[in-house]
Amino acid sequence: MKLPKIILVLFDCDLDVQWNFGYKLNIQYSRKALNDNFDAIGNLDTDFILFWDGTIELPTEDNLIQIMKSKGNLWHIGPKIGTNDFVKLLDDIKPTDMLHTKVDDMIDHTSWKMSFRGCLMRKDVFEFIPLENYSDSLDIIALDFGYKAIKSGILTRYSRLLAQNHLEKRVSIQNSDEFFFIKKNFDKKALLWTYFMNPGKIRPFRFLNLLKAPKKIFDSTYSYDDFSDISLDEQHTDVSIVIATLERYQVLKAELEELSRLNLMPKEIIIVDQTPIEKRSKKFLEAFSELPIQYIESDKIGQCTARNIGIANAKGTYIWFLDDDMKGIPSNYLESHLKTLHNFEADISCGIPDEIGTNYIERSNPKIEISDGFPTNDVLVKRTLLQKVEGFDIKMNQKQSEDQEIGLRCVKEGALSVKNNQLRIVHLRASRGGLRNHNVRKITFASSRSSLIQRRFLHHSEIYSNLKHFGKRKTTKALMLNIRGTFIIKGNLFRKFSKILIGFILLPHTLFTTKKNYTLAKKMMKEQL
Repeated sequence: MKLPKIILVLFDCDLDVQWNFGYKLNIQYSRKALNDNFDAIGNLDTDFILFWDGTIELPTEDNLIQIMKSKGNLWHIGPKIGTNDFVKLLDDIKPTDMLHTKVDDMIDHTSWKMSFRGCLMRKDVFEFIPLENYSDSLDIIALDFGYKAIKSGILTRYSRLLAQNHLEKRVSIQNSDEFFFIKKNFDKKALLWTYFMNPGKIRPFRFLNLLKAPKKIFDSTYSYDDFSDISLDEQHTDVSIVIATLERYQVLKAELEELSRLNLMPKEIIIVDQTPIEKRSKKFLEAFSELPIQYIESDKIGQCTARNIGIANAKGTYIWFLDDDMKGIPSNYLESHLKTLHNFEADISCGIPDEIGTNYIERSNPKIEISDGFPTNDVLVKRTLLQKVEGFDIKMNQKQSEDQEIGLRCVKEGALSVKNNQLRIVHLRASRGGLRNHNVRKITFASSRSSLIQRRFLHHSEIYSNLKHFGKRKTTKALMLNIRGTFIIKGNLFRKFSKILIGFILLPHTLFTTKKNYTLAKKMMKEQL
């Protein structure tokens, strides 16, 4: 069998190791040495590059070949050697971000926290992401590289096979280097906030110089070959659509009309109707006798219960969750979801709906990337994954962010979740029915940033999810960010000053509400179902 071409870049090794995949290069483990050899590496004829700590036994040929066939296009050992402990300052600006989640290092999983002490990547990935030079530490430069990679659309994964010979933590990063990381990858407000929360971790004079220093933004998108024409003939295409509905028959009827025009018909459309009995009616189904609809009535109201009923009754290989107020579904939409899933060997394909009442998303530049959410108004998921994580958490019935919570459990199982900005339908955000019947989601992040009075508090179910997955310390930091958000508004200086003034006037009530929601979240943690 012909072996793939892989350059071996070996750090701090004077031994002549056997390498059967092509070129090898011995260099010092430093940012300068890697920069100095950047052109030399780029000029070599190869498909992949393996960066490796010379003090560790090399991975086997079979393992390398197996890794290259696995999900992703950059694989690394970072969490096994301690990268999960960094970048600590991120806890102050993204404390409960899905991409900042710790996962068991015995599971292959999505992670940008890479290390050049052990990573395998496509050559074009190395050439695409810039190597920063703000530190001599290659450890922080690797984390910077990994963060830029995952944000640009590169599928960055921790590999258990690649890490199996690594037994000890080797990563060490200075506090000041973390501030440079924040400077390079976030805006000035984030940098100021991290300093406010960590004033003793960098000297004031050095921070002021960092604050004033110019910055070049890296916002390029890693492009993939067009896969819109790939065939699904040899792939599983049996899909169960699950729609939970509550007092929205008119918009649901319009949605079913659009689903009836799909080129690829689903195996079944499971509608779980939670409309109160006195208002419940199946009359809307009369126009859709040709659709494979399975209509299920549920007297227990709750989006988690309804979707779990859908999962339990589904027969398809995949489940496509839709809200009951979606529109603008193209006839090739389900095929596009499946092609995204199969092309990247993903477990989850996330659409990115436009929301009525908000600014629509810019989509002129096609982008596929790791998803940082789980949008249950438009997401295609392997049914076996949903069964593995045991469905939705019913403690979150009639509450908020149940989608993010199940998404976190999927990530912790190692799922590869991708989002495609060309997968676009419209969420109507119907004015009645759904969660609005439970007085939930009436004030959104977007509306609070446009109103002098509105404040978007973390719901106690969101705090519960944060406690469940991130612990008390990160949850507290998330609450601090939420309180900070009550002082922020878009607009001119007068509006901004007015919002700050109103924020201070309302601060006692803000703190009271935050404490009340935190207490309710702790009660949720103790609930036995």
